[in-house]
Amino acid sequence: MRPIAASVPVCPPCSNSVPRSNSVRNFPSLNSADRAAWFGRLWQQEQLSSGLILTVLDACFSHDFSLEFTKNNTLIDFGFFLEGSFINTVDTLAQGSVELKNGAGEFGFGCVPNMCGSVRFPAKRKIRIMHIHVHPFTLRTLLGRDMEQVTPCLLKVLENKRCSGFVRQHRQPPMVQAVANELFYGVKNSADFRMYIEGKAMELLALSLAVPSNAGPRTALCPKLRDILHAIREELEERHAAPPTLSELSDQYHLPIANMQAGFKTLFGMSVFAFIKEYRLQRAKKFFAEGNMNVSEVAWNIGYTNLSHFSAAYKKRFGVLPKAYLKALREHLHTSSGQRR
Repeated sequence: MRPIAASVPVCPPCSNSVPRSNSVRNFPSLNSADRAAWFGRLWQQEQLSSGLILTVLDACFSHDFSLEFTKNNTLIDFGFFLEGSFINTVDTLAQGSVELKNGAGEFGFGCVPNMCGSVRFPAKRKIRIMHIHVHPFTLRTLLGRDMEQVTPCLLKVLENKRCSGFVRQHRQPPMVQAVANELFYGVKNSADFRMYIEGKAMELLALSLAVPSNAGPRTALCPKLRDILHAIREELEERHAAPPTLSELSDQYHLPIANMQAGFKTLFGMSVFAFIKEYRLQRAKKFFAEGNMNVSEVAWNIGYTNLSHFSAAYKKRFGVLPKAYLKALREHLHTSSGQRR
């Protein structure tokens, strides 16, 4: 994990009145009806249960595009960056301009009640971003007895204590990636069963909040070793279909295999081999959600040359054979589209 902390204005005590359908962001630069309508087709906001709002951006801009935004609410934001990269500049009264670099595979959360800023998107690059916006009262109610397990800066917000606002940014563990993609495609495919969308949103919040609560042991790793482990992880993600061996990684990064394995256990909670296997299977689930490939194509794409081995691994991980899972997904999407017509 790579936390990024920013000093921001003091958060006022949050009210127990939960906002309903007000926009969580305003976009001053969309100053014409045509531009607002155009962007509205790319950016959608969904009101879930009281105090829980979902926003999704799915776009590919033909030219470099900058978007100004303002926020004036006490909602806690959880952002998940699923594809592409961009730069987010946040302006605060306390610190001025803070630049946050966001890329695929990262997520962040924070509370900055009053802010403005801009986002710069590169041309001809697919961008997929999803945010869950939660009112503090709602999150406090959902957490219940788990309140003490959240990070201290968030706990202050939930307890209505005076605190400096905060922003934290981390790499997405495989489980967070999987559920984030399931939720994203559930929204994009217009899933009619609202309980599914709300359930996935709450599951994603729970998984995200568990990430910083497990960060304690990781402080024992020196910064240089953490950087090396993150670099190895990124390479494994890029080459997951044909990953390098432990010996190759050891030679390339000048890190003994035993240290690499121990570091992965501490930093990511699993061995190198387990990480590759989990990442592959989560990628498979993402491909099934996208609905563009059959089981054999998915297996081949993630590096399984033996379909039986893939099916066995998928069933062991998710409790269902991939063929049955894909069939159920397509039947659900077909039924949903038929009902909308």
